[in-house]
Amino acid sequence: MNIKRLHRDELVKEKYNGCVHYAPNGNIFGYMWYLDFVAKDWEALVEGDYLSVFPLVYRQNWWGRQELYQPDLMRAMGIYSVKALSAIRIKAFLEAIPEEYKKIDITLNTRNRPPRDDSFRTEEKANHLLMLKQPYEHMRDGYSEAFQQKLSIAEEEGLLPIGSVKPEKLADFYKKQRPRSAATERQFHALQRIMYNVLHRGTGFASAISHPDSEELLAADFFIFSHGRMLSLAPSVSAKGQQLGALEMLYDYMIRSNANRPLLLDFNTEGDAAFAKSLGAQSENYYRIHRKQGWF
Repeated sequence: MNIKRLHRDELVKEKYNGCVHYAPNGNIFGYMWYLDFVAKDWEALVEGDYLSVFPLVYRQNWWGRQELYQPDLMRAMGIYSVKALSAIRIKAFLEAIPEEYKKIDITLNTRNRPPRDDSFRTEEKANHLLMLKQPYEHMRDGYSEAFQQKLSIAEEEGLLPIGSVKPEKLADFYKKQRPRSAATERQFHALQRIMYNVLHRGTGFASAISHPDSEELLAADFFIFSHGRMLSLAPSVSAKGQQLGALEMLYDYMIRSNANRPLLLDFNTEGDAAFAKSLGAQSENYYRIHRKQGWF
């Protein structure tokens, strides 16, 4: 299997993005423009004439050594291929990771199940999905009792869905609802760049919930259409919004607006995801692999 290592600037943009686009396991995180926004430095392993690609995001650690890591705003990367992602192909790509990366801590997308050997420690993580190609009434019946109660509070309060929220306002709201350590300046600016790029392409939108007596945001999110999915990028809710069921109303509105469409609502989760489960979402595994070798 011919696998070569190419720096980001050596990649043929059209061929690389074409592989991600047509791969059965393609997702928004693999495109060059998305990687450029969330990662300062990255390269890729490429099979043949871009039959398969494997982006590698790296940085220099405290000891001056290069390491592979998972950047913010990117649930999973991994190997994208227009060929069958067999165990042999996955193993070959993992073995082709350059030796200089003594520390590796990245996540692989759902079709990248690592081989069972001692090369990496593997941890299964869970994303959650809801099939929208069904009547709204049927999906609403699948909401949990607690979700239904919160939705009733939001409806009684007269909360209102609003669109056309500017990326700067949504990013600022997102940042305010998170601890300072969990919302770095780089993440804040990357989020805005992603949203503007998606809006320019016409492949996504912002949505929010406000109180009828003010323009204050109570809950907001940005959704991206890609590979048959509607991906939740940046869900956020204020303390007041939590009390009034604002996030519940936002997602109910999204489900009602997209019912009977051949789409998966991708909650973009990393773990238990009680909120997604309360809407009837089903889990889908992906994989974290990590390894430390020698002095790092």
